[in-house]
Amino acid sequence: MEQERHPFSARLQELMADVLAGRAPNVGRFCGACFHPLRPQQRSCPHCGASTDQVAPVELIPWEVISMFQAQRLREALAVRGLAYGGLVAGVVLALLPIVLWDVRWWTVLLLFTILGVAYVGAANLANTLGDALGYRWGQAVLRRRWERFTARRQ
Repeated sequence: MEQERHPFSARLQELMADVLAGRAPNVGRFCGACFHPLRPQQRSCPHCGASTDQVAPVELIPWEVISMFQAQRLREALAVRGLAYGGLVAGVVLALLPIVLWDVRWWTVLLLFTILGVAYVGAANLANTLGDALGYRWGQAVLRRRWERFTARRQ
């Protein structure tokens, strides 16, 4: 079932991002089970399948749910930025080594800029591949644990 893999629908994630950015109000008609936005005439949720007869729709997304989304995004960004900046710092240190070891010469300056360029590209690629993958897993794990606690308290 889709909800077990990811509790938030893509539409709900977009809406929560807009609410957090101040571009949309936290008001509407939402599924009482997963908080997916519902049209006025919808009788069941297209995301989790819950019937509005079984679980009454709500008018607001709970701030605890928005906080879960925010924590997920923070973990994802932290992994990406951590790898990017870590790679850049390592590149700067590595780039300065030839100057420290062999003094300032034309080839050490050229080596400095070459290493900086390679480190920049390498850090960006590392952050965009490994950082994205690790950040996504970390964010999903945090979201899954918080969602399970949230749904356990609701029942």
